Amino acid sequence: MANLKLYKDGNNMCFACSPRNPIGLKLKFEHDGDVCRSRFTGGAEHQGWNGVVHGGIVATLLDEVMAQWIWARDLITMTAEMTIRYSRFVPVGEELTVEANMVSMKGRLVEMAARIILPDGSVAARASAKFLKVKT
Repeated sequence: MANLKLYKDGNNMCFACSPRNPIGLKLKFEHDGDVCRSRFTGGAEHQGWNGVVHGGIVATLLDEVMAQWIWARDLITMTAEMTIRYSRFVPVGEELTVEANMVSMKGRLVEMAARIILPDGSVAARASAKFLKVKT
């Protein structure tokens, strides 16, 4: 994939992961076998309701950890569909663990799963998503 370098040029301003984006989340990722993981602590600027991380930020965290799992395997994809189940509020000021793993890969379709884990070990949100490989 010669065009892969166009996507991994280090000049990105990704809202979720770029260290260069002044208003971004600046997420960092680690890979542990088949799991991609990040940690995030929301601040006042990430709130929806008082003391609660905005649902759109929660969606971004879930989408990004799944995309990073794929990205680490040198695949270029775009999110085609994502379903989220919010089961607990996500508190501001507490360190969250965001994890993803692959469910299946067939042809151009990569199916992923992700979750946000609160400090007490409970899962606040889960996502399932379909990513399509981009032709480069």
